[in-house]
Amino acid sequence: METKRSKVVIAAGLLIMSLTMACNSALAPILAEVGKSFPEAGDANIQIVLTLINLITLPMMLLEPRLERFMTKRDVAILGTFFMLVGGLLPQSLHTELWMLYVASVVIGTGLSLVVVTSSSLISDYFTGIDKSRIMGYQSIFVSIGGTIIAKGSGSFTAAWGWEKGYLVFLIAVPIIIAIFSMVPKGKVVPPVSEGQSGIDRRMVYFGLLCLVTGIFVAIFNTNLAMYLDRKGIGDAATAGTVASIMQVVGILGGLMLGMVVKAFKRFTIGVAILLMGAATFVVGTSTSIPMICVGAFLFGIGFAIRNPGAVTFGANMVPAAQASMAIAIISATYNVGNFISGYLVNPIADMMGDDISNRFIVAAIGLFATGVLALVKAPTTDQEALDSQGESVEHQVQEA
Repeated sequence: METKRSKVVIAAGLLIMSLTMACNSALAPILAEVGKSFPEAGDANIQIVLTLINLITLPMMLLEPRLERFMTKRDVAILGTFFMLVGGLLPQSLHTELWMLYVASVVIGTGLSLVVVTSSSLISDYFTGIDKSRIMGYQSIFVSIGGTIIAKGSGSFTAAWGWEKGYLVFLIAVPIIIAIFSMVPKGKVVPPVSEGQSGIDRRMVYFGLLCLVTGIFVAIFNTNLAMYLDRKGIGDAATAGTVASIMQVVGILGGLMLGMVVKAFKRFTIGVAILLMGAATFVVGTSTSIPMICVGAFLFGIGFAIRNPGAVTFGANMVPAAQASMAIAIISATYNVGNFISGYLVNPIADMMGDDISNRFIVAAIGLFATGVLALVKAPTTDQEALDSQGESVEHQVQEA
């Protein structure tokens, strides 16, 4: 028997699905404690625990559209959420060697990749025009809410019981799987896109490169925050969790602002958001005051919450609807590859300026300023694509098998 499902229920299910999408940056509070457990490992090797989650997204996000030939998007999303749960449970018994944490990161990253692509793609499937922009903004809010829970939870669990218990925040995946299964329609298997319509053109390549460079410098904020607070004697893992959760909470404000920001700045939205994150990174890197660091986290959270859903939405709008999953995969994967290589590029440059960890934030801030200016001078999309004018709204008949 088949029953129609309301758009409100579908939207709620898709938004709940998004709660784990900030798990990579929200796990940052555990890094300082992981580093203390493996003192022989360098900072870059410790940061891999977080950035490996991002690296694995490149192959997995590009693979996801192929999975849609055999599984519905909803089932892919459930599979991805399950992987994140498994990745969070692995360190509870496997945590004596650093490579064990790398394995957990690969599993978490695999799950995250599937969820990121399917959640944004499903929004494009069921909503168009203003409704799609609105839901994308709400998605940013839910990403921030989930990130807040994970950041504060991982920091608190780490401070109370040790860093391996910080991974237990991934138990949040259990109710999310139930919500996806009960609220999101099963859908149908997507037929392959016609030959010769890959959705990859010169503009998409440029957008992907812009996302890669942005990811390189954004990752510095997330992967060095806990270390910065620890080495400056400002606070511990719990403090880092609080600061990270502030960044996630203000993402709610960024999500609410997304529609207004896009309407005001149009194709310049991405550039403005990157400049805001650059300013935030500079504030943190030049301060040892908790209030000022919180101000930096506040600004960074707003920029992050505008840039990420904005980039995904703009990318999907650049191609026909059938190619949206691949476009989203390209935009997201290149950004996450930038996150992974961040430490290997930025750390050596910062070390040339001295051994003060503040230099990493300064280098990242300069990089974000330069990238933001480039995105303003040569915007990756047109005003029309930014405003989501892909044509007339199409009503979907939503059914549950």
